[in-house]
Amino acid sequence: MIECDFKQLVFDQRRKIAQITLNRPDVLNAMSLELYTELADAIELASACRDVQVIVITGTGRAFSTGGDLRQGDVINRLEPNLFAQASSRVFKSLLASEKTIIAKVNGIAQASGVLIVAACDLAIASDQATFRCPEALVGLWEPYGPKLLPLAIGVKRAKYLLLTCDKISAVEAERMGLINCVVPHAELDRVTDELIEKVLAGGPMARAQFKRMINEQIGDFDPTVVLDALCSDEGREGMAAFVEKRKPRWRE
Repeated sequence: MIECDFKQLVFDQRRKIAQITLNRPDVLNAMSLELYTELADAIELASACRDVQVIVITGTGRAFSTGGDLRQGDVINRLEPNLFAQASSRVFKSLLASEKTIIAKVNGIAQASGVLIVAACDLAIASDQATFRCPEALVGLWEPYGPKLLPLAIGVKRAKYLLLTCDKISAVEAERMGLINCVVPHAELDRVTDELIEKVLAGGPMARAQFKRMINEQIGDFDPTVVLDALCSDEGREGMAAFVEKRKPRWRE
């Protein structure tokens, strides 16, 4: 049994399963610098445990995660913008590098890096109450994760549609696109996830790890300086400031 002490997520291990629950419900599980760090720590911890075969990631409350905490980021990024860039990169690299099968149990709203965490997981089941949106362009930010993860998951045109229009889609539409494996009634989310886990555990752990490794080779590596460039850009700074000040950003044409 893994012993750990996290502040912004809950780590629970039962049998061969480790569940990581993002636990900032008051801010819809927005990814603070601390939560990014703890999530990467938790994934790496579970991945290193011989007893764990499946990792489940979910959220507390009505959101899976609404992505980066822009209120915190607006302050931190003016002082040390590389902190968020490195922390977010570590999460996605740990998701792809883990030999364990990782399942996203999407309990509610998924936005920005919340959507991309779902895309980086090996499998995903969503509640019919879940919604998905990639609104980064609305705050003048960009990152390398969406352009690498989404085209492989849902195709180039659909990936561009999500990233360029910032439209919100339902769980049913996310399933049709291929972003998630299935959508289920909210009350059935735990049961159906458990059934999926049992199917996964019927396969050999080495075979599962090798299939995952070979598929993920198509994604390639992430360059965290892309995030740093966005955070340090005039457009990114204006977008985050506008978000905090609750106004429309004033873009330079």
